[in-house]
Amino acid sequence: MIFNRHAKVVMEEGYMRLSIEYTNPKSRLIICDTVDKIEKDMNVHPEVLHRRIDEEKGAFSIEFSGEDYVCTRTSGEFIERVLKDLDIEKCDFED
Repeated sequence: MIFNRHAKVVMEEGYMRLSIEYTNPKSRLIICDTVDKIEKDMNVHPEVLHRRIDEEKGAFSIEFSGEDYVCTRTSGEFIERVLKDLDIEKCDFED
């Protein structure tokens, strides 16, 4: 799967976020379908925010907060799976 994208992980105490940027509508659909599938497979439901910049570009933020997710490995496993399923090998990391 080849499409233009960029990912960034932000971690703070009690909070974790994966941001994925896209530059074409097909990528947006692939990201949506991937997140939906992983939510169903893992029975995990993070807050997913979509910000559309224009008809072509935008970004998704997949956010985890609270003890249910951040105090377990669930959020990290979810994010790793999203990155793997979207074939994103590297991303920026902030803590």
